[in-house]
Amino acid sequence: MRRTGFTLIELMVVIAIIAILAAILFPVFAQAREKARQSQCVSNLRQVVLSAQMYLQDYEERFFPAYYLARDGLVGMRTYGHYGWPWLLYPYAKVYELFWCPSEPKSSCRELSDPYFGYVFGRFPAWGFNQVFLSPGQDPYYPEELPYLGIPLSKVERPSAIVMFVESITLDRRGGIQCTGYDKIGYFRVEPPRFWQDAPPLQPKSYGHVWTRHHLQMQGDRVGGGFASVAFVDGHVKPLTLDALRDPRWWE
Repeated sequence: MRRTGFTLIELMVVIAIIAILAAILFPVFAQAREKARQSQCVSNLRQVVLSAQMYLQDYEERFFPAYYLARDGLVGMRTYGHYGWPWLLYPYAKVYELFWCPSEPKSSCRELSDPYFGYVFGRFPAWGFNQVFLSPGQDPYYPEELPYLGIPLSKVERPSAIVMFVESITLDRRGGIQCTGYDKIGYFRVEPPRFWQDAPPLQPKSYGHVWTRHHLQMQGDRVGGGFASVAFVDGHVKPLTLDALRDPRWWE
């Protein structure tokens, strides 16, 4: 009598083979997706750097303020009087998404229809600006505090070795505006290692908002592994680990 179907044992063998193949291939596919996100992230950062270089050319080679307060509505939408450096570079980039990294979590406040979009766009880009050195506060005793003033490019003696932008994270869990993913998206400024407080507990000051977003390994509040894409004043971009970024020579 000719058999027309699988036996139970044959079916179980096929299912087992499929499960093994899935276990092998799914991590490969996930790594490929993350690699694509990393590549897009670096591409966006390069465009932001190019925008910064065009700004410097237009403003007598003086860096932009990291953040400033002014009347609301100067950019055609509500910012509630708060303006981060992305608003100063946006006229050159002309695309909002260039200021974000695909590896960041989704945030509802990054939707153009959200009433907080203008505020969030300026304050929470994917990359933090080396504010303390390139746009210090005008009080020399509190260089991290407003108001900020960009320094002349000529004051940067080692442009190929000084951080301009690095991947960042907010880590602000106090609530504030109502957004999904609010505490895990980037932040407009980063601080040099002399301001870091380390972790645990993981908090905004732990690593001065610096975040090694790619291939990051977390154990509770302990940060391990991973790297951040870093843009330097001369325009080149390269990945650095958190341990490498502890070197103060990158910052000032």
